[in-house]
Amino acid sequence: MFSKLMKRKQGDPINELSFEEYLSTHTNIHDHLPRSTISVKQKCNEIFSESFDFSERDFHLLTGRSVYICYFSALISQPQLEESVIKPLLQHVDYINNTEHLGSILTVTKYEFVTDWKMAVESILDGNILLHVDQLDPIIVYLAEKQDRTPGDPTTEYQVYGAKFGFIEDSRKNVGIMRQFIKDPRLKSKGYEIGVVSKTQVAAVYLDQYCQPEVLDHLDQLLNSYHKEHLLSIGQLTKYISKHPNSIFPQATMSERPDLVALSLIQGKVALFIDNSTFCVVTPVTLMDLIETSEDHFFLVKWNLLFIRLLRLASLFIGTILPALYVALVAFQPELIPTTLTISVAQSRVQIPLPATAEAFLMMFALDVLIEASIRLPSFVGQTIGIVGGLVIGTAAVEAGIVSHTMVIVIAFTAIALFTMPSWEFVSSWRIIRYLLVGVSTLLGLYGLTLAVGFLLIHLCKLDSMNKPYMYPFAPFDGKRFKTFFLPKR
Repeated sequence: MFSKLMKRKQGDPINELSFEEYLSTHTNIHDHLPRSTISVKQKCNEIFSESFDFSERDFHLLTGRSVYICYFSALISQPQLEESVIKPLLQHVDYINNTEHLGSILTVTKYEFVTDWKMAVESILDGNILLHVDQLDPIIVYLAEKQDRTPGDPTTEYQVYGAKFGFIEDSRKNVGIMRQFIKDPRLKSKGYEIGVVSKTQVAAVYLDQYCQPEVLDHLDQLLNSYHKEHLLSIGQLTKYISKHPNSIFPQATMSERPDLVALSLIQGKVALFIDNSTFCVVTPVTLMDLIETSEDHFFLVKWNLLFIRLLRLASLFIGTILPALYVALVAFQPELIPTTLTISVAQSRVQIPLPATAEAFLMMFALDVLIEASIRLPSFVGQTIGIVGGLVIGTAAVEAGIVSHTMVIVIAFTAIALFTMPSWEFVSSWRIIRYLLVGVSTLLGLYGLTLAVGFLLIHLCKLDSMNKPYMYPFAPFDGKRFKTFFLPKR
């Protein structure tokens, strides 16, 4: 029976059509719209069939001429439609001779003549209105109403100091937020419509005379060469502008905090805002930029800033190397461990059936599962699950004799150390590297760990973001920039 089901002929796969190909199945996209309202209505109903939010209005003027209006109800301003379009038309008693005369009757700020069906369909999808008076050329009335909100607290980037509000889903208003932080005529913004169909609004913001011209030229070339139909998320844009998309390290960073973006702009970077996203992309970035936050500059004592940044670098090193170092020493070079510590580690592993490598992989996997679960769960139970799950799993694993006390301490400290990094995606990259280092240490011990770290440094030195070295100011070394990163000038 099972073999019969497996041999059953499968249905033909869905033939995916592009926007223009799909529209061409209903009409010639380059044809002018007919002057008959009945013909236009029939074609619009065919194109937007099975769309319950597609709305139509039919009525007659006092002169007896029919009028047809169509739009998507959730995308327009209904009161403005009534006051600026329908009411003036119903009150007009004279005979409308041409389309220019029709435009003068409406009390809207902007309208446009329709050239072909492609323009008509795209305009309706943008939230505008197709207005057609019988025997006249149709026009597009711009009454689109975006759904936005007031700025709220950042939800992913917490801070002690700094601004207490974040960006919203409107790129134009986000640019306005940046102008509140940087009141400088050198703050420039360039607008793009990206996506053949979606025409997503993207704004590039930078400070003139701060940002390098070659960065702007390279970014402008990339954004103008985007030829896919849709751009829906900030992640798509970030991956597209990254020169090394297969690298494990992010070559741009995302932020929803205006103060952090303002600091980045002053440092000569470019911020990219996209509609329908509360995050913006900041590029180019370096390794040092990914461990820096805007609130670092709120420290009144410069030694506090020095301590915090050294602590983050040390935590990055420990959180990445420690599990692999433990496996290499316990499994290959136990003679390098001090005698007292060797005895303590050996006693904790007497009843453990698993090798050190299996212990490390098991605990790291359990830790990452708990982290992902606590993120996806609602906020009022996420933290509880993370804390309780970690305690229960760690305690139960030790009491059951599956892992040692030492391994639980190593993994717990590893997790805490990496969470000192401000960028979550940067942390995720090092979590993956942690697995790779443990695997290499399992095969070759300390020699393999040293070799892997060397290859990792070579990759980091080779990487760049918008043609800017990723390891700057370490490689190439810039002593002045290196010093000001840890001890900034007054």
